[in-house]
Amino acid sequence: MARISAKDRKLAQTLADPVLWGQAYLGNRDGSRRTYWPHQVEDLLCPDKNIIHLDGRDVGKSVCIGTDALHFAFTTRGGQGLIAAPHQGHLDSIAEEIEFQLDTNPDLMASIALSKYGKPKIHRKPYFRLEFTNGTILYFRPAGAYGDAFRSLHVERVWVDEGAWLTERAWKALRQCLKSGGKLRIYSTPNGMRNSTYYRLTTSTQFKVFRWPSWLNPIWSEEREAELLEFYGGRDSAGWQHEVAGEHGKPSYGAFNIEYLNFCRQELLEYQKVIITGEELSGCDTEEESHDRLEALLNLVPQTGVFWIGGDLGYTNDPTELVVFQELELGERRIIKLVLRVHMKHVAYPHIAQTIALLDRYYTATGIGVDNGGNGLAVVQELHTLDKYKDLQLEGRLRGYDFGGMTTLAVRDGKEVRKRTKEFMTSLINGALQRRRIVFPAEDLELEDQFTTHTYTLRDGRVIYSKGNDHIIDAVRCALLAREQANLDQIGEETVSLIPILTDPVFI
Repeated sequence: MARISAKDRKLAQTLADPVLWGQAYLGNRDGSRRTYWPHQVEDLLCPDKNIIHLDGRDVGKSVCIGTDALHFAFTTRGGQGLIAAPHQGHLDSIAEEIEFQLDTNPDLMASIALSKYGKPKIHRKPYFRLEFTNGTILYFRPAGAYGDAFRSLHVERVWVDEGAWLTERAWKALRQCLKSGGKLRIYSTPNGMRNSTYYRLTTSTQFKVFRWPSWLNPIWSEEREAELLEFYGGRDSAGWQHEVAGEHGKPSYGAFNIEYLNFCRQELLEYQKVIITGEELSGCDTEEESHDRLEALLNLVPQTGVFWIGGDLGYTNDPTELVVFQELELGERRIIKLVLRVHMKHVAYPHIAQTIALLDRYYTATGIGVDNGGNGLAVVQELHTLDKYKDLQLEGRLRGYDFGGMTTLAVRDGKEVRKRTKEFMTSLINGALQRRRIVFPAEDLELEDQFTTHTYTLRDGRVIYSKGNDHIIDAVRCALLAREQANLDQIGEETVSLIPILTDPVFI
């Protein structure tokens, strides 16, 4: 019997151990070799067939998914694995990480099979897929509302990212594609929903449960803790419990009906998404230069028709979202469709004001609504008072909203009918979704992610919405409230619009 060399023995040990394998073959973006935190090592070495996570943010779950999936593909002959997530946007970050590893390690890239034309079998349409020389295939599939993309697969391994957000129909389809005896690993930040498969599996004796709060990250600090406590509103808030502590915490509920949302998503050829960063404006020394630069970046064409603009205006270090809806008449129905979204990063409020003014010059909006938080108050003040914006005549068209305040809808018997602003805004969106009077672009994955993961909890009779991944939603809220108030102004004060909707829990 031939003796096994020390080199071969070490190679065999490395191939058998996903942690050692990852340290040997994978790297970080700064060029250093991949290392793993203790909680990641425990996960990667866990032999259990079924694993489920309750994770806070920034604990390294994507690193574990990428490592385990690549290790499986590299060391398994003729296997099939599925990386699943609620939406394509969740999958993109994992696919990008895996492609980075392939691009930076020749041994890994050499493990990818070649087509008859000599090109690596890295397929991107209709879904991302990798084929390896040993016959193993890794599939990347978004669940969507019904899990249709899972139905043709039968695999030995499944990795699920953000499993708390999979719909019940998607879970059923996913379970059917896992072969008997296959391994299932589910990672997610909990969302507090109790009537879900994810919640039930976290209480199942058939699953090994990992709980990773955000403070397991070695760079956690007192400053970071204080920042998040301030943002989410304390340890007793649902946001802290779900996003940081990785706990089910307070029961929460979906703010929007996903099925209605999917009915309202269409291919919109005219839709544009524009990204503007502070760096692109940093060389502008005068207002004229920044105006010209913004106009060039927006690259708009003057439009005719009825348009509504909404904005969630963040501080300089926060993102700003601006949305433009076009209102159309289809027979007896009036619909609004999203035709433009402007995403701004690290942009100061004077430039945000300039951008809103430019949008109005090209679209001549019937109404503009923005939030009064963050930079909102300063932007509204500039647009209303500075001489350079006087020609826009924004008085009566531009409105700023306090999301934590009340909105007067009508006057009945001499008394004001008032509703909490953010709840009423949300009811307007839900009403439009239910009646299919609003159209969103199917290709905007960020919009899909935000609307499908937005939740609310109840505290002392108050609706508390989830925070942090809602900038597009808030911009849409403002646009629809501006439209609603303009319509109420036209109809007259005695009309109370959409108030019955607020009594339906679906629209809270």
